Amino acid sequence: MFKIDDRWSVDSWELTVSEIAIIGFGDMGAEIAPHLREGGHAVTVFDADPARQSAAGAAGFATAASAAAAAHGADLVLGLVMSQDIPAAYLAADGVLAGVDAGAVVVVCSTTTPALAAQVAAAAPDRVIVVDAPIVGGVRYARERSVTFLVGAPEGVFDRVAAVLEVAGKPVHVGGFGAGVDYKLITNVAIMAAEAGLREALDLTDVLGRDYETALRLMSNGPMKAVVERSLDESNPRPLRRSAEDDDTLLSAVVDADAVLPISSAGRRRLWDAVTVAPGCEPDFVDLTRKTTSRAEFRTTETN
Repeated sequence: MFKIDDRWSVDSWELTVSEIAIIGFGDMGAEIAPHLREGGHAVTVFDADPARQSAAGAAGFATAASAAAAAHGADLVLGLVMSQDIPAAYLAADGVLAGVDAGAVVVVCSTTTPALAAQVAAAAPDRVIVVDAPIVGGVRYARERSVTFLVGAPEGVFDRVAAVLEVAGKPVHVGGFGAGVDYKLITNVAIMAAEAGLREALDLTDVLGRDYETALRLMSNGPMKAVVERSLDESNPRPLRRSAEDDDTLLSAVVDADAVLPISSAGRRRLWDAVTVAPGCEPDFVDLTRKTTSRAEFRTTETN
């Protein structure tokens, strides 16, 4: 998926990383950037959100006026944006691919679709390699350097990029370009079903007039333990909207999602119901375990 001419091959490519551009200084970018700096790399940040851009500057990072400006001069560009932000971040006139230099590598860490990842790779300038490396793990895992990068890249490219990603987590080689995106979507089918299933189990708790604390304790005694613990972990924040958006991305990756992924389709509807409980309300992931995201007839402002 990357371009090679007579003077350029994977075998001859050497990545000596000193300059890193991070595109996206949200929940994950703000945790990963310090690890890279501590690893001895010079880090330049761009975020389209002015508040996040200011936060990066306040944290001591160099900032750039655009994704293109951040990518220019970087040995490696790490993209940490949501799937819907990929066209603007990479493909726009001031996006990454407009500024990246020959010899650099662009790492797409978003949960996205195969089609969109391929579009980024196809648009890359000559002698720029695009790697997909979606992330498994949340904010706390990024803070603790325990996220997993699902890397799709040729073997030789993975070996070189892994040396950088190891500073922030665990890179796992899952195949050639595109394999990382595919496997992240595959794992998300099970994850999203479990998240929506947790909320639906508590919907039944409401209907039967039982209490959430007991229901959650009993669920944590079985296979749902990890899901329940993740949902109650306030040290690992995540807007619930991000889970619903990941479900949107998942379902947009297949034709006739209602037929192919009926559980995911139904789960997506329940998650969006939870996200949009009230105008101006932005539930966090932990709200899946609270009556704040119950169905309307049971909903309260209680936090447990």
